[in-house]
Amino acid sequence: MPLPSLNPETLLTAWEEAAPEFPVRRALILLARVWPHRSPQQWADAPIGVRDASLISLQEALFGSRLDTTAVCPNCGERLELTFGTKDISDAQPALEAAGPLHVETDGCRIEFRVPNSMDLIAITDSGSADPRALLLRRCILSAHRGDSEVEFGTLAPGALTAVVNAMAAADPQAEIRIETECVACSHRWPVLFDIVPYLWSEVEDWACRLLNDVHSLASAYGWSERDILSLSPQRRRHYLDLVGG
Repeated sequence: MPLPSLNPETLLTAWEEAAPEFPVRRALILLARVWPHRSPQQWADAPIGVRDASLISLQEALFGSRLDTTAVCPNCGERLELTFGTKDISDAQPALEAAGPLHVETDGCRIEFRVPNSMDLIAITDSGSADPRALLLRRCILSAHRGDSEVEFGTLAPGALTAVVNAMAAADPQAEIRIETECVACSHRWPVLFDIVPYLWSEVEDWACRLLNDVHSLASAYGWSERDILSLSPQRRRHYLDLVGG
């Protein structure tokens, strides 16, 4: 999806609007501001993989393709620094936004389901459920039948639910990003889960704070308005900051 022209004022507005919210809502606000041809509800209804692929594109457009994070080895406790690229986590084909309902046949049942979306994650957060997996499956499983008889969710066998989870993962592979990692201290290998939602927000928040500090320095020195300062190119803004020692 092509990115529109990204200007500082739009991004600052998105940051200000999203700051009081929890992570999933922050991501939806950023996406709706950057791609306003889709409503926030349309973004909320999109599969998680589609949402996160768009967030990865936004990360790359704003801050480049390099990603730096940390992980703790579950075997020896060594803290590791990980560096990888956006292309390393965006090779999988996201689920089609119109993909559904899908179905899986297992344990003598035909189960129809859809892939999870952000509304499901919001519902889980709001519920405070002690069993978020069950709540997610209850929301995403549309029907279950054995022959002509309907099967209630609560009577589905654990193996059938596992089959649905596996089918969801296959249908929307971008929804859960894992980086294969090897510990430099003990050579233990394991997949590290990477979540673009908090990562991108941290980058946006750092950027916004730096930019507002720059606005303060230039407004104090020259008496310019915020709008005037934000309209400057980054190169000009940096030059003026150098002149005033900002």
